[in-house]
Amino acid sequence: MDQKPIDLYTVLGIDRAARPEEIEAAFAAWKARSGSSGPIDDEAWQRVRYAYEVLISPQRRKTYDSLVVETAGPALELDITMSAESIPLLDTPHILYALLTLRPRDDRPAISGDPRPLNLGLVIDRSTSMRGERLEKVTAAVGLLLDKLGPGDRLSLVSFSDRAEVVLPAATIDTAAASPDPETAAAWRDPRRRIEAIVASGGTEIYQGLQAGLAQVARPAAKGHISHLILLTDGHTYGDAADCLRLAEKMATRGVGITAFGLGADWNDAFLDALVASSGGQSHYIERPDDVLAHLESRLQGLGAIHARNLALAQSWPDSFTLRSAFKLAPSPQPLPSDSRPVPMGDLEGRSPMTVLLEFLVAPQSVAARFRLPFEVRFTAANGIAQLAERSARLVAGDVQAGDGQTPQAIIEAARWLNLYRMQDKAWEEAQLGKPDTAAARMRKLTDRYMETGDLRLARQAQLEAQQLAQQGAMSPEGRKVLKYGTRSLMRSDKS
Repeated sequence: MDQKPIDLYTVLGIDRAARPEEIEAAFAAWKARSGSSGPIDDEAWQRVRYAYEVLISPQRRKTYDSLVVETAGPALELDITMSAESIPLLDTPHILYALLTLRPRDDRPAISGDPRPLNLGLVIDRSTSMRGERLEKVTAAVGLLLDKLGPGDRLSLVSFSDRAEVVLPAATIDTAAASPDPETAAAWRDPRRRIEAIVASGGTEIYQGLQAGLAQVARPAAKGHISHLILLTDGHTYGDAADCLRLAEKMATRGVGITAFGLGADWNDAFLDALVASSGGQSHYIERPDDVLAHLESRLQGLGAIHARNLALAQSWPDSFTLRSAFKLAPSPQPLPSDSRPVPMGDLEGRSPMTVLLEFLVAPQSVAARFRLPFEVRFTAANGIAQLAERSARLVAGDVQAGDGQTPQAIIEAARWLNLYRMQDKAWEEAQLGKPDTAAARMRKLTDRYMETGDLRLARQAQLEAQQLAQQGAMSPEGRKVLKYGTRSLMRSDKS
């Protein structure tokens, strides 16, 4: 009969996050106990001594922790809630929802030691439209961000307009000023002076900034780091959007995530969503320059607490099932590219669960049948090991009587939020297609829906947009951002 492996932490009587001095103290207590209450039997003492020797050595402890985690099964638990278990026999397509919940397993041992260091690339817009308070607040926030990074983190800073400039070459924080590269060492001797010297001028070509930013993030000596690029812009890019999206896909294949911040109202939200989609990243709206620091700090906090990286949902559905849409509801609401294979879902930050709502279009079913719907999410665990979390749903196509099965409340709530988000998206689309009356009617309905949620600010904004559509035939760019990202915030607060 197989025996359960001995837990060396339990042998010493310490926590998995115990510091070296706590390990020393625990071992000393064992030795004192042996002297005061009589000798410990040889077998028990050998276990104590072995546990101490392994855990007091950083390298041996790291190896032991990795082996324990590797043999304990996937780091994430996957739960599936279906909107129905039966599919009606109809001559028309049928909509089916699946709610995926991924959470860290409570029964799985954690890896000791500090979080993996960051390899962070900041790419900031310095075009003419950033002149004044916007650029002042951004550069001040970046300067303060330097104090938030750990000594082992790497940082690079690129500014761009219609050309890019490397303000701070990629370097590890605690050794940057002593870099053997003269240019890097010179820049990092007084990084704040370099940041404050950024001057606004020129047009907006985001590709120039992304290309230079990726070159810095991809520089050698970043092995073992979490690589991420943060873009901050206040305008539309000119003529290079397709190049930007191709570059983002390239970055994703290299394991580089992207977060995109839009400052003010005059930037393309659809473009930023597409830009971050290939890595499962995040896009955010910064309404006021004063809010820049809070957004950057929040993003840095999330990146420093990554539990699993590069989650990706395989698309291996039966022929009758087509994934029509995918939307991450929590912890950071974001549309996901349902046409990608696999579907990138981003990183799981902290121990909060990730929930994703999938919408399937089921082909007409004329005869009874059984289906197995497999859900497979591949990811990289905190120890760098590739893992798989999987579940499957069993569905039956047949005669469905009225009242057969109740739609789970979790699905109803998720679909309610998704429909609210789609309503504001559809209103914008109708306005862009020259249908202001239709868009205004939809905005009036949205006003009521926002009132029902208790968010008076969004209700007022929807009402203002309905009036503007009726009078001027268009929505305001600011209103578009407030409603779109405000609805995402509502989703987030509902899940918190």
